[in-house]
Amino acid sequence: MKQTIDINCDLGESTYPADWAKDAKLMPFISSCNIACGGHAGNRKSIEVSVYNAKQHGLAVGAHPSYPDKVNFGRKSLKLSEQALRQTLREQFQLMLESCRHQEVVLSHVKPHGALYNDAAVDLKLATTIAEEIAQLSESIQFMGLAESAMRDAAHRAGLEFINEGFMDRNYQPNKTLVPRSEPIALHGHLDESLQQALNFAQGKAITTPSGQSLTIQVDSICLHGDNPDALNIAKQLNRLLQQNNIHISAGH
Repeated sequence: MKQTIDINCDLGESTYPADWAKDAKLMPFISSCNIACGGHAGNRKSIEVSVYNAKQHGLAVGAHPSYPDKVNFGRKSLKLSEQALRQTLREQFQLMLESCRHQEVVLSHVKPHGALYNDAAVDLKLATTIAEEIAQLSESIQFMGLAESAMRDAAHRAGLEFINEGFMDRNYQPNKTLVPRSEPIALHGHLDESLQQALNFAQGKAITTPSGQSLTIQVDSICLHGDNPDALNIAKQLNRLLQQNNIHISAGH
């Protein structure tokens, strides 16, 4: 039986047309994308172009909301009231939905960005707020987040399907959370390590933490960082590796 895995990229994180063109070059090698919707990056035009390009390549289109903090690119935790968080999520979702409706594209999923993602991975109350706002849009929209995290539990409570996401280029801690970016071992040192980790995820095999512990993590989608300067080469190599191992790249959502 042929195995299947989703490859996702965070895109539309710039307001420069040259960057939108770079994003489009990645699209033949991935199966879903998460489009910045004004919280940490992006504007109405970048969303419109990103949705259009994604539609041309047959990608599953997701929203990529963040704390409203373009200065820090959404990478700093903000202490927002629940009401303020709900309000910014609604505004960001609305921007995405307007573009999707205009172009007759179905919004398939929501994946938080940056600090909001990391905070929601360990904070069930925060994750529940996000899940409830997604469910308000439609219970058919899936919640993408860190595999086996609090976001998964929140999604299930809200009646949403959850997409367990794994990171090919990041090291993991024994509790299945990511090694913080502030630590020198947060990222793999070599592409071969990242490719092997992606293959292990796709095949349902264990990965190894920096301390040598084996972890088996359920992964439905692998994140390929589109902002990596070598992203296109990585995407091509990952695509080739998965095909060589009879693994089909498809969103399935």
